[in-house]
Amino acid sequence: MPSWTFLSNHAHVLLCLAADPDHRLHDIAERVGITERGVQLILADLIEGGYVERERVGRRNHYTVHPEGRLRHALEAHHRVADLVAAFGLEK
Repeated sequence: MPSWTFLSNHAHVLLCLAADPDHRLHDIAERVGITERGVQLILADLIEGGYVERERVGRRNHYTVHPEGRLRHALEAHHRVADLVAAFGLEK
């Protein structure tokens, strides 16, 4: 795997959830290439930041990505989460 990527792990986790809101932590960790603990920490950031909402459904979690959220870096702050998700063809 390359030593760097264009998107952060936060973006990768967000895109995984946009693609499948019922992904398990293990599945996300495997796809992103980080540990489950890393996914948990990123999810906590995304939830705290208002980008993602977690809902317990039976024994699983369902995640809702909030498309109206603004990207955090000054260079991208004029874009919404919806723009990022759409750029990867994941809009519903």
